Amino acid sequence: MASPRRPTAARLALSVFASVLGALGCASCGLFGTGPTITTQAPSPAQLLIPVERAAVTKAEAAVAVDLPTVPGRPAPTLRAGAFLRPLRAHQVVGFLPYWEVGSFTPDYQALTALAYWAVGLGTGGSIAQSGEGYSTLTSAALGLDISQAHAAGDRVLLTVFSENPSVLHSIAAHPSTAGPRLARNVAALLSSGDFDGIDLDLEGNSTADRGGFVRFVASFSRTLKSLRPRWSIMLDTYPTSALDPSDFFDVKALARYVDELFVMAYDMQQPDVASATAPLTNAPWSDAITLAEYASVVPARQIVLGIPLYGYDFPATSRFDGAATTGPPLAVTYSDIVAAGHAPKWDPVTETPWTVFKRNGKWHQTWFDDPVSIALKSALAAQFDCAGVGIWELGMSGNDASITDALLGGSTPLKLPLAKR
Repeated sequence: MASPRRPTAARLALSVFASVLGALGCASCGLFGTGPTITTQAPSPAQLLIPVERAAVTKAEAAVAVDLPTVPGRPAPTLRAGAFLRPLRAHQVVGFLPYWEVGSFTPDYQALTALAYWAVGLGTGGSIAQSGEGYSTLTSAALGLDISQAHAAGDRVLLTVFSENPSVLHSIAAHPSTAGPRLARNVAALLSSGDFDGIDLDLEGNSTADRGGFVRFVASFSRTLKSLRPRWSIMLDTYPTSALDPSDFFDVKALARYVDELFVMAYDMQQPDVASATAPLTNAPWSDAITLAEYASVVPARQIVLGIPLYGYDFPATSRFDGAATTGPPLAVTYSDIVAAGHAPKWDPVTETPWTVFKRNGKWHQTWFDDPVSIALKSALAAQFDCAGVGIWELGMSGNDASITDALLGGSTPLKLPLAKR
């Protein structure tokens, strides 16, 4: 039985070639035969970027000295020492440390540029929600130790402010000139008392109606915070689809003027009805290559941090074949738990990610995730686009696997940036 629903690499290549011809208006069509002239529409910005995506992926593959299987279902390769033919240039490595990991997990600070503590909650109108474990952990001795150890290793420490509440996000977008400065003043007090070096805004909205107001909010927030201490840095988390989508909550091109980095949450890109990669490198309806090509076309690459997941999804599936239809919603699984499960990973040469297949209670399951090889390819891809660096959600999910660290660094040492007090 053939594997259904997933195109072969050859068919995808033909699809990409056809898209390129469409993007170029099929200029060579008149060379063959004497048929009527075909009028084509102007290529979209996304179509024009297809050759850019393919070239970057090819160079990323060449940068990592791993024999990548070209036949579906073959064993996933491993990342050996010295896998990068040449060290990637020094780049940022951002790692998120959520409140539930504080005190129970110690990051490898030497391998980081910035440690982002996640998170305190955003309240209505730019207030800070002074409740919940994220807020109470701010004053814990364990977090204080993390901050001092990170600083000793030369790492910046960022405080994340989080919300996905539509009414809260609408309140700041509807009144940006008051909500922005208010949040900046509230945040400044926390940054000063906690010895943080900056802020990470993880504000995950979905309303197109709030798009313009959110830009004005970030602008007023940034002006106020920088006036209080210019060396405090600002990172903004965005979606992989945001760069060229005029209906997206994030107006990336406008927002980039007011922040230092854009952390692109390039995960949860799996297809809804089939077992599939959460962060495909390429050859998917949405992928890292598409994401970076689009972002780099509208904002300076030096502001882009490519987010990489240290988790995958366990899909209940109809069969053992890669990309089988799902029979229910997937379950998120950490990288360390996937490794501990002991299922031999296979390699998907289409999306360039690993996956496992097994039976549980008589039912087929497929787990799609990222491992050191796929992460190395992503680090190399970010380097091809000259991005600021890479980042991971979240640190504790790897169990401090040294090969994950090697894949993120790409044979180099992490770029260290000035701390707020230096």
